[in-house]
This record gives sequence, structure tokens and C-alpha cells, in this order.
Amino acid sequence: MSSPGTPTDDLGRPPEVEGSAISGHVRDFQGVPMVGVRVEAAESGGGDLDLLPVLTDGDGAFSVEGLVPSARYDLRFALGTVRSRALAVPTGTDQLEVKLARPQGILLVAKVEAGQPPPPVFYVVLHRATPKGVVREYYGRTLRSRLLLWSIRPGRYTVTVWGGSYLPVQATGIDVLENTPAPEVEVLLGPLGGTIGGEISDASGHACPAIVSWRRIDAPGHVPLHMTTVPTTPHGDFVLRGLPAGRYRVSAFSEQKGVGDVEVEVHEQESTSVDVILA
Repeated sequence: MSSPGTPTDDLGRPPEVEGSAISGHVRDFQGVPMVGVRVEAAESGGGDLDLLPVLTDGDGAFSVEGLVPSARYDLRFALGTVRSRALAVPTGTDQLEVKLARPQGILLVAKVEAGQPPPPVFYVVLHRATPKGVVREYYGRTLRSRLLLWSIRPGRYTVTVWGGSYLPVQATGIDVLENTPAPEVEVLLGPLGGTIGGEISDASGHACPAIVSWRRIDAPGHVPLHMTTVPTTPHGDFVLRGLPAGRYRVSAFSEQKGVGDVEVEVHEQESTSVDVILA
């Protein structure tokens, strides 16, 4: 564990900046140290020195170094969407104690099965149980497999994650409590589900290459959320894997032969064969 104020690759301060320091601790209102709080310092009164930020360590400690001696600084503290500000702190202060509200949140870690590529985008939905039923609290997308969701209401949550051809995975019974570190939720995405295979042919029955697209029509807000396309082989064959059970419309397009589509029912861990005729 690095010591307070130790430079890092992305938060380090220039080595030529020397001078006094301000150090202290950040804790929540129960006295528990807060890790990873971003601490920024700017010289009070609009001075020229606006230092790069540091992060609190595992004990909630920080040290902002390279300050002008006998000066005063505005310190800003942030964790998620919760911010606090302590004004006009003199350099040389080494016992500054900062209280910061601990935001509610969930630390989400999404993984894929060994040997499988990650999806291009992860989709995340949070549902919270209430006395009147289940309500959706959050819906979003991210390119990151590790996501910190802050400022959600305390309660019991179901977390659903999916992406690309990966089926939705649910983690249930996730409790988010006030002034408590964010629970870590890990989900494993796998390309399970059903499979659609088939061949594209023209009106004369000759196989031909085309572009195949598919859309789930019984739950349009489910996976996939948008039109997805793949090319067939030169012989017009295609295979679509990892589809959630449901009803789909499979369409094909060829500039020379036209378009065609067919509806098909997909069942979990079963393969369905279809033929699409272009006209």
C-alpha cells in the first residue's frame, strides 16, 4: 500500500514542486476511514498553484505536498457524487480531520467465461424491491467491466447485466445500506441460450450469400436492444448463438436477390433451423 501522497502514474505531482504540505484523514460520520477520496488543492484567493489531486489511502489518510509555505489553500474532497469543501487551510496543517457522507452504491464486476471475448458494451439494470412492488432505479450502459454505481437509494436490489450475444445474468438480494461500503457484486456472462442456424436462398432455391439480421419481437426491450447483423458464408449459411429463449424475426438482405424474413421460436439450449427465401 502506498503512503499518503505518494505519486502515481496518473495522479502524481511534478517532482520539481517542493514546499510545505497539508495532511490529515477523511472519515465518514461513524468514524470509519474512507478510501479513494479525491483530494484537490488550489491556492486561496486565486493563486497560480493548482495542484494535481491525491487519493486517500487505506486508512483514509492523505497528504497534499509541494505547497507554498505560509499560504492558505482551498481543499476539495469528493467520492462519487458526494462532495465536501474545507476553505482556507494553512500549509503545515498535519492533523486535518474531514467528515464526509458515505454515498450508497454497488461495485459491479462483470466477467466472461474463459476464452470468450468481452461484449462491446455492458448493459446494466437495477431493480429495487419496495412495499408496493419492484421499481427500476437505474438503467445504463458502459464499456467497463468494473463499474461503481453511486448515489442509489438504500434497499434490496436485483442487478441484471448483459451485453452483445451474452445472456442476461441476475444477481439478487443485494442490500445497499446507508453509510456502509458498497457491496461488490460479481456476475459471470456466458454465451448460452438457444441457437438459430439456416440457409439463405433465392426464389429459385439457389443458395446465396446475404446479410442476416435478427430482432427479438416478444420482448423488444430485451437482448439484443438494437438490430444486430452478421454476414453469411459464401454459400449462404449462418449460425446465431447465445440467444435468450423467445420469439425472433430473422431477416436477410442481398443487393442482387432482394430481402426476406421468417419468424422463429428459440428455446433454451436448443438449436432451431430456418431457411430464409429472398424475393
